[in-house]
Amino acid sequence: MVNQSTIRLIKTLSTHISITRICEILGISRTTYYRHLNKHEEYTLTEVENRIHQLCIENHFLYGYRKIHALLTKDSSIKCSVSKVQRIMSRHGWGCCFKQKRFNKPGNPYKTFENLVNRDWNTDQPLQKLTTDITYLPFGKTMLYLSTIMDTFNSEIIAYQISDHPDTKLVLNTLEQLDNLSENTILHSDQGSTYTSREFFEMARKKGVIRSMSRK
Repeated sequence: MVNQSTIRLIKTLSTHISITRICEILGISRTTYYRHLNKHEEYTLTEVENRIHQLCIENHFLYGYRKIHALLTKDSSIKCSVSKVQRIMSRHGWGCCFKQKRFNKPGNPYKTFENLVNRDWNTDQPLQKLTTDITYLPFGKTMLYLSTIMDTFNSEIIAYQISDHPDTKLVLNTLEQLDNLSENTILHSDQGSTYTSREFFEMARKKGVIRSMSRK
């Protein structure tokens, strides 16, 4: 289904990824995308719709319309009934994304590193300070995950991968794209389980990058 959320997602990602590649990942054709593009560009979200969309994003699309309505009523400047919230969320595909419960406990981190960057992202050369992270991408009633590596020299995305699972394989496939790194290249990340895994440690070591991590 090509709804407004899909169109906005493609337009947002197209600044870093080709539209052809995005459409291929999402399983739609470029023709379908462009056919719906003009129609959706003519539609502007109202103040209520913008606020509901913002609340859905802030809560990673984990709340249903009743919870979103409860959060909306805390904003005294916006009045809206429960049924209207339901209609808006249904129309735009902002429904609750149920997460499968996991009962296995993650193991201890294989390796962590000191924060070498310490919020100093300034550099006068490319490929000196890189940062990597996973971004949640709401897509209708499902969730996609975008793994990126950014060069802080010019804020360029130099590697990326999209998956429907935020697992170690996703970050490994992203890191695998990096080549010709210098001996002083620093790769900064958080202390998530994917970045503290043995697999990511080994690949980063083979790539010759210096690791840096934020504090918990």
